[in-house]
Formats: sequence, C-alpha cells, structure tokens
Amino acid sequence: MIPKINKILYATDLSAGASHAFGYAISVAMGCEAKISIINVYEKLSHNANIEMRSEDFSSAKIKLTNKIKARMSQFAKKEGYDECLYEKLIGSIYVASGNPVEEILEQARDGDYDMIVMGTHGHGFLYSALIGSTARKMIKESEIPVLVVQLPDKVS
Repeated sequence: MIPKINKILYATDLSAGASHAFGYAISVAMGCEAKISIINVYEKLSHNANIEMRSEDFSSAKIKLTNKIKARMSQFAKKEGYDECLYEKLIGSIYVASGNPVEEILEQARDGDYDMIVMGTHGHGFLYSALIGSTARKMIKESEIPVLVVQLPDKVS
C-alpha cells in the first residue's frame, strides 16, 4: 500500500541555503496535494542562538521570527516563479519553538500528525559528524515518520 502524504513538516534553520530544502518540500507537496507547515527551533543557550532571542522576551522574538519565515518563504516562491495563490494554498501553519531542535521537531510532528518531515543539512564532514552528530542524523534515527534530508548547497546564488 502506498502511503498518502497529506501533511509535511518543513524544518528550517533560516540559513541562506535553507530555501533549497524548501523547494523539495514544495515539490512533494504539489505532487501529493499536501499542505506544508514550517518549524524553526531556537536552541536555548547555544552559541548559534538567534541574537533576537537573547535580547527580547520569547513571545516578541517568536513574532519576529514568524514574520522572517513568511518573508523568506515568500521570496523563495517569487524567485522560483510560483503563483502567490498556489504558494498560500500550500503553506499551513508556522511554528517557532525553543529547546532541543530534534525533540521540538519530533514533538510537533507527532502532535500535528504529519506524514513526512523535510529538512536540510549542511555538510560538515566526517569528523564533525562523528564527534558531535548532526541534527539530521538524529532526526532520521528517532523519527517515526519518513524524513527527507536535503543536502544544502555550500554557496547560495
């Protein structure tokens, strides 16, 4: 039996190359007539944490990040020549969470009853992966639903 994909959870770190993975989420969504929800997780107390999160209360920063996500996805849609109505039809909810990215993404996937997770990954090489482990690898290992991991480009045009 071929599974039906109705709901896709796209996890983004909002990096410059992250829209590359978003293109795959859109492609799958269009092919399956599915809806995409977007999640961005702010990692508490990490060196990579968003500066906006450090200087403001979480609810204000959450609104700013949600607007940033909407703007980035809209820019991507325009760049790729997607009709704005089609884009709005494909995108569902936007979530901004704080905590461990793997835990937060998996919790949202379970709570939202998603059929697939799409995310990008940066190639940090073998040593980095062996010592620290990547979010993508942890997602694949711990997720109960399929995870599409897209290699993000080194350079963004």
